[in-house]
Amino acid sequence: MEFRRVQMAEAPAFRALRLRALRDHPADFGSDYETTVVKPLSFFVGQLADNHVIGAFVDGELVGVVGLLFHANAKERHRAYLWGVYARGRGLARGLLMAALAVAFERVGQVELNVRVGNVAAEGLYRAVGFEACGGIPGIHCVDGVLYDDTMMVLTRERFNGR
Repeated sequence: MEFRRVQMAEAPAFRALRLRALRDHPADFGSDYETTVVKPLSFFVGQLADNHVIGAFVDGELVGVVGLLFHANAKERHRAYLWGVYARGRGLARGLLMAALAVAFERVGQVELNVRVGNVAAEGLYRAVGFEACGGIPGIHCVDGVLYDDTMMVLTRERFNGR
């Protein structure tokens, strides 16, 4: 298994995996399948260019991703936002998360994310590496008429346990 930055030439594989995540887990992501599936490949190339997207590769196949958005605003350059965690296979999410946090903490002192209330596995993983809840957003997503809440979480370099 290899964890590394997804390259521009791998945009078709990134697109396919991202669409699978949005289709199979609509309540867990801010983007939606219907809007995203019609976007051209250049949209996904742009996501790879504008974010630090790390992939999990097994035998050369992209099977998991996580994105990091590094803020450009002078007042926010100390922060990164973790997004789009998706892995096809047991144990990959932790490896992706650790790879992303290693990259993030080389550049910033704080990483933030949102996780759907009720996504016990994801929240447990985030807490295990030191993330703490710092707020919530009720009704942030509406999927098929059902409102879903998110918990906002934050991890500082000092709290990151690296395990």
